[in-house]
Amino acid sequence: MQPCSHARTEILARRDGVDYVRCLDCDQVFEAEDLESVPVYDEDDQPAA
Repeated sequence: MQPCSHARTEILARRDGVDYVRCLDCDQVFEAEDLESVPVYDEDDQPAA
C-alpha cells in the first residue's frame, strides 16, 4: 500500500496563523505547512535533463 500524496485537500480552519487542512483522499487532518512543497518551475527555470 502506497502512502497518500495528499494531492487533494480542503482548508478546515485557520487558528493563530496556522491553516488546518484535510486530505480528501485519505481523510487525514494536518497543518498545511506539513505538506511538502512541490517545486514549480517557469519555462526558463527548467532543470537541466
